Amino acid sequence: MSRCQEILDRVGTLPPLPDTAVKLMQVVNDPAATVEELVEAIQYDQAVTSELLRICNSAFFGLSRRISSLTEAMIRLGTVKVLQLVMSIHTNSMLVREQAGYGLPPGALWKHSVAVALASSIVAQKVKLPNAGLVFTAGLLHDIGKVVLNSYVADDFAEIVRRVAEEKLDFRQAEEQVLGFSHDHIGGRIAEQWRLPEPIVRCIQHHHDPDALDPTDPLVDNVYLANSTCLLLGIGIGEDGLCYRANPAVMQRHDLSERDLEDIGAQTLVELKRVESLFTAGDVPPANPAATGQEHSNVS
Repeated sequence: MSRCQEILDRVGTLPPLPDTAVKLMQVVNDPAATVEELVEAIQYDQAVTSELLRICNSAFFGLSRRISSLTEAMIRLGTVKVLQLVMSIHTNSMLVREQAGYGLPPGALWKHSVAVALASSIVAQKVKLPNAGLVFTAGLLHDIGKVVLNSYVADDFAEIVRRVAEEKLDFRQAEEQVLGFSHDHIGGRIAEQWRLPEPIVRCIQHHHDPDALDPTDPLVDNVYLANSTCLLLGIGIGEDGLCYRANPAVMQRHDLSERDLEDIGAQTLVELKRVESLFTAGDVPPANPAATGQEHSNVS
């Protein structure tokens, strides 16, 4: 058995994405999806529904009247925001754990993942990319490979960091040299095993190398730019945050300048601070983080 396959077999040790989350992503991936279909994908998951309504009725949103149903939540808050909340609830348990192999303390991977999801939504709005619900989820899951690869990176951590420092490689390149594969490759394979929509699989697998696709994919570019922005800001990163730079070619494809990325980063920091306030206000316990984003009244 190859080392890569041995690692992939460890996917069984992860808490799988619930059927609700997978079904929801499939619905969101359909441009013709309706609010009724989205409610249908969520409503039978009682745990998520109750947590979602509790978050929506927290002081964080400051609504004058209590929300009592999923349909009302989508009407009052916007469909995309509700989708973001649901996906954040589903993925929290995987992302909040310590990732010692990457030098990430507890909560750091969650913080980085939520920041990339938020930045992906902001970039999508700026470049007028459709399907904001899907791009948020792709950003949230982009580093899922680190969760599985974490213990294997720890074994070779010193050598990977040495190559980053002495050979001026980025962490992903050092992963490939030392391990024979990288966290984005493993993440893409995991996403395939989970049967996630193909656009999300591509974003996870190519969030560091969007130019590897021919033709290029605007959704992958979006997550790449969001991730690059968050890495440059130092949001929730460990040793793997060293030596990353945004590819000018990707920026040019979407007519974005360095100043645009600075503005996106500033907006992301503001939104991330709002999300983190959920945990200090006492309205929602830390086990259930929720991400905010731009409000929309439809699925896309």
